[in-house]
Amino acid sequence: MTFVVARGARFHLVEMGPAEGRPVVMLHGLFTGSAASWYFTAAPAIARRHPVRLIDWRGHGLSERTPTGYGSASMVRDLAELTADLTPFAVAGHCWGAVVAVRFALAHPGRVTRLALVEPSFAESERTGDRALTELAAEPAPGTRGLLELTSVLSDLAGEPPVTATELGGLTEIPVLAVVGSRSPFRPAADLVARALPHARCHILGGGHDLHISAKARLTPLLADFLGAPDGSNDA
Repeated sequence: MTFVVARGARFHLVEMGPAEGRPVVMLHGLFTGSAASWYFTAAPAIARRHPVRLIDWRGHGLSERTPTGYGSASMVRDLAELTADLTPFAVAGHCWGAVVAVRFALAHPGRVTRLALVEPSFAESERTGDRALTELAAEPAPGTRGLLELTSVLSDLAGEPPVTATELGGLTEIPVLAVVGSRSPFRPAADLVARALPHARCHILGGGHDLHISAKARLTPLLADFLGAPDGSNDA
């Protein structure tokens, strides 16, 4: 367990695995996610061969709950500081973590070696996102009330532009894996990735948005194989 200050906020990081090797950074989604989302699911298997860094986003887990800074552009800057000490690394992102991962890879060419997108929240994001925000505001889950009521997270997300096929098309030099749930509102994300990135590997697993939990037995080996593949390979 490590605490670091980046961009004026205190962040909690978890380091796993060997000291040497190609790093893997794993990013959770917003609201109910935290570093624990990966720590108790896929991270231990990946950490058998690679150093793994788990990050609690601002306002989540043990990181500081700042009043602002929850849009993707701000979180890309957070990620840049929180990984500045690493050699080029692979990234796995769930939900909003996948959005930040995509935009980080585009903003920092050469920093990301491969990209695993689990339930990325950018397919039909305007319609689905508006509905999700309304539901969250009406019935906040336990532990999220402070984040929803005391920060700009809802307004930050409401003002976010959706990830587009054109944007994804900028990732042609990076191996990409996309995994979505068959019953998820973000199921169309796999189709968007496939259209924008014909080289990407796309998988649809039985389950909903919480694939890292409900489909852990199937998702974990997919991620471990993909994230651990040699540079230049897109095997998943």
